[in-house]
Amino acid sequence: MNTFGGPARLIRAYGLWIALVTLVVMGAGYGVSTLAPTVYRSAAIVVVEARVRANTTPVPPEMGTEKELAKSGLVVRPAAAELGLSEGQMADGFTVTVAPDANVLTFIYESGNPVTAQRRAQALAEAYVDYRNAGEKAKTAVAGATANAHATLVSSAYLPGQPESRPVAIDVGIGLVLGLLLGVGTAIVRDRMSDRIRGLRDFETISGLTVLATVPRTARPRGPGAALPVLLRSPETPAAESYRYLRSRLQPLLSRDGAGSVLVASAYEGEGRSTTAANLAVALALAGKSVILVDADLRRPAQHTMFGLTDERGLTDVLAGEVKLEDALQKCPAPRLRLLAAGPRAGLVEGAVLAPVIRALGRLCDVVVIDSPAVLSVSDAIGLAGVAGHVLLIGDFRRSTRAGVVRALSELSEVVDGNVSGLLVNAPKSAGGLVPKARDAAATPPPATGPEIVGDALSLLDPPTDRSGTPVVGSASVPLSTASTVYQSKSSPPVISPAGPVKARANGSTVPAPRSGDGDETP
Repeated sequence: MNTFGGPARLIRAYGLWIALVTLVVMGAGYGVSTLAPTVYRSAAIVVVEARVRANTTPVPPEMGTEKELAKSGLVVRPAAAELGLSEGQMADGFTVTVAPDANVLTFIYESGNPVTAQRRAQALAEAYVDYRNAGEKAKTAVAGATANAHATLVSSAYLPGQPESRPVAIDVGIGLVLGLLLGVGTAIVRDRMSDRIRGLRDFETISGLTVLATVPRTARPRGPGAALPVLLRSPETPAAESYRYLRSRLQPLLSRDGAGSVLVASAYEGEGRSTTAANLAVALALAGKSVILVDADLRRPAQHTMFGLTDERGLTDVLAGEVKLEDALQKCPAPRLRLLAAGPRAGLVEGAVLAPVIRALGRLCDVVVIDSPAVLSVSDAIGLAGVAGHVLLIGDFRRSTRAGVVRALSELSEVVDGNVSGLLVNAPKSAGGLVPKARDAAATPPPATGPEIVGDALSLLDPPTDRSGTPVVGSASVPLSTASTVYQSKSSPPVISPAGPVKARANGSTVPAPRSGDGDETP
């Protein structure tokens, strides 16, 4: 079986199915054991003696031959006639066993009635004794010699008082073995027939894309701040490190192509598109880039929820001409990051209509990150791909299918030209995923001025003038005497960042110049 991850991946993908099939078969074995018809067993014992004739050595009986003789019609027929039954009725439930290393036959009869079992076992044993002894007497008369009786009934059939108990443990054990075999077998068949992506190499092969990074699967967060991107919620985790790795791989591509915007797309809904867009925007902002995140998924907007912001005004209001672009931008709990939410209206986002907005946003920041609808759900994503400088196609190891990825690329091929990269999320190490080592939170050097630590991430949105002047970790609030304006519009207060090199834009605003290093610490 050519699967990335081998048995481990098979168990992880179909472990629940294998367990379910095994339990069903074990339950069937238990049911067979407990619901089987009640059976009573009675037995009679016959000793077959050696033939003894005058002046000869005793000849021991051939017990295999005697057993077959006892089951033949020569014995069953007269016993059935005695009880007024047919030969077939008499043979049903009748067995003969031979004791090891002994000339003993045991006549066993099983029936749902204890009296029937006793009568038939006794009749069959007597019929055998009569047949065998009558034959010996005839041979003795012909030979003119004497012979001992050849068969003796030593134990008459007893009346069973209790039905035979079926071995439940054995039936359940058989069900366990058969269930595991059936579960694993059907899992292999399902895996062969499945169209899901099998791993990193499989994703690269079917898409033909360069996969920039993989993101490991993480547990669903709970509690306060659970909706925040992982780079803000748990920046020391392997998942957060994976998004930093994605940023490092993506930035050279943006510089090479002169792209100022990135469209995050996927074939279907629920494949990690919005989560990736939010974390990529945060990663770029923490690296010193000024970033605007655009939620262009008008049917299922999620970015404002992830950052704990409002959706009262956004992209749809800007496109309708009711709100200025600068007024629609919201500050996020990360420095140098603004959000253009989807807005309260539903509708279509055509690339031709959105192109001027993306160009205007590009003049206000370094990178525009666009969260788009699913490529195969609506046509919006295709139009957005045409105006974006780069497209990042998301593949989900748990959900994405090969056919979906191929078809999404086919749809995008009309508007993109070599500016598409891949990202595989929820990819375990066994599937080719890169699982970075978690960062040590204690290794992050504290700010020299002893900043105030803020427990609620949303308090970072407070204007800098509302605070005492003490800088707050991760926010844009710093002492006014050592600050310079990074972004300002007519209708919004200035956002302040630490003093440092800045660069001017054509519209008169300024943004910080990119700094060397990772830049994840608060500047």
